[in-house]
Amino acid sequence: MTKWERRNQAPAKPSSPGSELPVDFLKLIEETMTQALEPGLLEVRKIHPESSFKAQGAIFSDEILLSITLNHGPLVLSATTVHGSVDYNPNAEKPAVNDLLALILDSLGSLFQFYLDPEFPERITQITDASLGALEEAPFEWTPLRLDEGQKTPVHVKIDKANPLLDTLAEDWLKKNDPNYENISAKQSKINLGDAEEFLEERIEAIRAAKAGSGSTGGGPIRH
Repeated sequence: MTKWERRNQAPAKPSSPGSELPVDFLKLIEETMTQALEPGLLEVRKIHPESSFKAQGAIFSDEILLSITLNHGPLVLSATTVHGSVDYNPNAEKPAVNDLLALILDSLGSLFQFYLDPEFPERITQITDASLGALEEAPFEWTPLRLDEGQKTPVHVKIDKANPLLDTLAEDWLKKNDPNYENISAKQSKINLGDAEEFLEERIEAIRAAKAGSGSTGGGPIRH
């Protein structure tokens, strides 16, 4: 189950699980990002050939979330994820869900456009860095963003080094290799994601050692 980067948290109320955005819609977002930012993505692929965009999103009773990750393939732990959030009122006719999703996508696209500008190669180097500390002037906390003065609804954005692909790989491995996984999952057992990530990291290092004898994932900083 996806751990959403919720902005609207109500401590007094249990968090709604939300409705995940359709897979086809998310694939369309990924294709749109790839086409729109192709020049910068090609530069990133000179460092990490398997780099690609991965989108996730959900609609809650008071908020719409969309996250887009630039990951670098299953053997590279580092990634950069931008999260976008807007307030949502399901009882209001306007703005509609599609309008709000378009706002978020435009905002997240503008952030990646800044980082992936081929005219600033230092930013290309920076965005591939594995360290969160490499991100300069980036919105580490939820920050309201308006792309133009006429935009009435602000999109709140934040950036981190979360890698949803890592979570997916860990879960897939457990499903295939742990005979008790289904029972554990059904009972909401104490599978510690941190332990799973540590295990996966060790497995990846073993694969690297077997293929190349050594190797480390490197990069540079990032700015906004």
